[in-house]
Amino acid sequence: MPLLVLVFLIAFAVLMTLPSVLTLLASIKPATEQGEAAWLPPAHPTFENFIRVWTDGGFSRYFINTALISIVDAAIMIALASMVAYALHFLRLKFKTALSLWFLLGMMVPAAAIVLPLYTTVRTFGLINTHLGVILSDVALALPVFVFLFESYFKKIPMALHEAARVDGASEWQIYRRIIMPASVPVVITTALLEFVWSWNDLLLRLLLLPQDSKRTLAVGLLFFQGSQTRDISGLSAGTVIMALPVVALFLIFQGHFVRGMTQGAVK
Repeated sequence: MPLLVLVFLIAFAVLMTLPSVLTLLASIKPATEQGEAAWLPPAHPTFENFIRVWTDGGFSRYFINTALISIVDAAIMIALASMVAYALHFLRLKFKTALSLWFLLGMMVPAAAIVLPLYTTVRTFGLINTHLGVILSDVALALPVFVFLFESYFKKIPMALHEAARVDGASEWQIYRRIIMPASVPVVITTALLEFVWSWNDLLLRLLLLPQDSKRTLAVGLLFFQGSQTRDISGLSAGTVIMALPVVALFLIFQGHFVRGMTQGAVK
């Protein structure tokens, strides 16, 4: 590898990781060292900032709300997207092309463009300030993407396997549950990770649909904490680290399955 390319890659890697490193350093700095240069490591590192935002900042409640919404989002998305994709690919449906085009249309509409009608619909059903309203909105907006991801992955599974199971007397539900889904672990993990991360980090829908403090998520809680504690750099950094750690941990644990799910589901 040419030396110039190596230097460029190292410089690029440093630029990409520098904000995360500075945030981590700021999160363990005591209040007495907040005025020092950001790149200097703390002389007396402390975890009091994490304890403070977790208890006084309400981040313990926000964390539970975020985890609940994100986990349920991911579970529902796996079930719905896989079943819809199974029907579109393996079953002989009369309007299969029209249904595929309908889901394709859903991928083309940005969430910001329908946020007001979405809010009106959620309010009509009395789901404002409820986690259920956010979960249903998340699933409705992201479902088309994951239907196509599952369908692309299912195209790699031989149709003969499905036909053989049907000849042996297996029902569609048995084929889906015992044959197709066990063979689709990479795309299941990919869907779970992507939906979890999207739900975990989303701000717009949570800010709009969960105005009550007890229902807020980490993204909204961090936004309001920033507004009320503008000079508390260490507290903001600690809150940012708390919000980022679960996502980073999940990707480190499941990165192999995630890459396989994305690559195998993206190409026939």
